[in-house]
Amino acid sequence: MTAIPSAVRCLALDTTAAVVTRALADRGVDVVLLKGAGLARRLGLERQRVYTDIDLLVAPASFAAAQRALADLGCRSALPEEQPDRRSHWYERPWRVPGPIPLTVDLHRGFHGVADPEALWTSLSRAAVRIPLAGGTVAVPDEIGTALLVALHAAAPGRSGRPLTDLERALEVFPPDTWRAAADLAAKTGAVPLFTLGLRLTPAGAALATELGLPRRSTPAQWIRAHRGSPVALALAQVADLPTARDRLRHLVPWLFPSPAAMRHSSALARCGLAGLFLAHLARVHRNLWRLPAALAELRVAARAVRQSAVDDRPRPPGQGSGRPAWRGGLPGVLRLARRGGLPALRTALWTARAVRQARIQVARHDLASVRLPAPPPGAGAHRHAVLGVLHRTGANCLQRALVLQRWYGSQRIARTLVIGVTAPSSGFHAHAWLDEETDAQREAMVEILRRPTPQDWLGRGLPIL
Repeated sequence: MTAIPSAVRCLALDTTAAVVTRALADRGVDVVLLKGAGLARRLGLERQRVYTDIDLLVAPASFAAAQRALADLGCRSALPEEQPDRRSHWYERPWRVPGPIPLTVDLHRGFHGVADPEALWTSLSRAAVRIPLAGGTVAVPDEIGTALLVALHAAAPGRSGRPLTDLERALEVFPPDTWRAAADLAAKTGAVPLFTLGLRLTPAGAALATELGLPRRSTPAQWIRAHRGSPVALALAQVADLPTARDRLRHLVPWLFPSPAAMRHSSALARCGLAGLFLAHLARVHRNLWRLPAALAELRVAARAVRQSAVDDRPRPPGQGSGRPAWRGGLPGVLRLARRGGLPALRTALWTARAVRQARIQVARHDLASVRLPAPPPGAGAHRHAVLGVLHRTGANCLQRALVLQRWYGSQRIARTLVIGVTAPSSGFHAHAWLDEETDAQREAMVEILRRPTPQDWLGRGLPIL
């Protein structure tokens, strides 16, 4: 099949979205376009962001009527007709659109991680705004709803890296007040665990989640899905999450031995009679057994990460992190760090953990101007990844992070001013610290109240490099 240019596909998707939306409206079904052109405009990426399908949200009570309307338009379900595919999500169903360009409409009655789909529909549809699209108009979520959906999609990205890119862009363009309102919407719709997990996939989002006081609650299955783990590892994690042996068996058997309709839908070999169906099942079992050792390793990593998140979420005095070193994942973490940067990277990680501890102690006992941190080891300037990794994993707050990075930059004769700001009184007097000339998602909402230049004795020999 000849490759279709992205611009042509997006134009076809926009036209189809406008036509389908109008057709559903004529049948009394209201629709909100979840992503696509609406998301691209919210992120300021109308010409850069490429999308591959149409995601339409309808009220849960209108889902059946919407499916009948799509069938009347000539669309056909992309799932087996005999019974629902257990591997698909309950809240959406893909439909193939007839025409020269293969297009898909994903019909939603909810969204991944949302426990109350009715509340999601009510909130998004009530706040939706209409935008012109391909000669028609469509309803799209407002900025708050978009922030929620972007974080949830990052927590369930499938095999694509685009949701994480969208999240990083949204953290840049949406102000803190939008994310605070999105967190409230997540609480209202029962989506806080996945909303938090999505945010914490990026450093800026993790800092924002901490500032918002969002809990670190997730399951191994959620963690594996968010980190784009293998299907086998995800299936094992989902089985482990179920409460009873009967529930596990009911989930596992259809996954190990899908129905003939599901096999014929996903495998060309299974459509070649009974012999082909048998061989397709045999190949599937062999493939899953071959992938099992790696999947078990993924499951152990996910379980360890979830346990550590629970430890990090324990109540502790304000401004204090977990105090754990960068290799809290154990020997594998040490080996990974050593492979990437050798002994200099390990020394840099040790120094960062020590500097975080010193910053925590000195800030609590002295004024900011009196804080002095130990000098980084030789060669630390080449291992910024080790510094950032320890800062993230020790739970360093924004002030501790800024102080340690200021000391690290100073050892390279780079002067960076530490800035402290607060929000307006109406926002609850939130404080935040960052380094000038560093990208920070929250600085735009802050009013500066203090600037601390790099102490002269922190700068390396020679003149500072500004």
